[in-house]
Amino acid sequence: MTALIEHLERDGRELSQRVLHEMYRDPFWAERYGERLRHADEDSDFHLRYLSRALAAGDAGVLRRYAAWLREVLATRGMCTRHLDENFRLLSAEIAAQPWPDRDRAVAFLGEARAALAWPAVDADALQRRAGETGNAIAREFRRRRPGGWKRDARGEDALADDAANYVSYIADAVAFGKPDTLAAHTRWFSEHVQSHGGGADDVAAFLACTREALAAGGASPAALAILDEAVARS
Repeated sequence: MTALIEHLERDGRELSQRVLHEMYRDPFWAERYGERLRHADEDSDFHLRYLSRALAAGDAGVLRRYAAWLREVLATRGMCTRHLDENFRLLSAEIAAQPWPDRDRAVAFLGEARAALAWPAVDADALQRRAGETGNAIAREFRRRRPGGWKRDARGEDALADDAANYVSYIADAVAFGKPDTLAAHTRWFSEHVQSHGGGADDVAAFLACTREALAAGGASPAALAILDEAVARS
């Protein structure tokens, strides 16, 4: 295990930068944070530090507790659970691809960190778990209603489904927190994002309508729909 920790401490910075490069293909990061992206760089380094601590202690709980705590912190910065989960997932994939001894142990610990992001509230957790599936449904219906849409970015046609899945994650977080604040803030940003990429108010309205319908069709709780409605009204 010592050799694995040495690899993480020696090569972790380069590895985390590759992960961030992949994540930053989503214009959300540059458009939402600009120069403040340095904080995301620091967060990614902290992931590996806590992973090393957990491995040294032989206790995945160190990483589980860190993941749960960090999610609360990142929510105040305007991120969602899916963003943090993606970072853990990509870190895990990068480590799995290395010829390091005991790398499977590190991958397993990161899996524990991802599992710790499950929300205790059943309705919030159900939304979070189905975010990808719901995002695809939202994207399909939106394209049917608004085939022109708005300008696609470097991620291609999958960009809309990914944006929608992230939006569902924001909804799940708002349900878990019991308040629409972060969802309302993200809705305001998303509206600006759509319009800066050639869309209009009609595109935003159609996206939000498709989102609400997809949630209702998926059995979202009345509380979840109410929080979505309040966040949209406040945005």
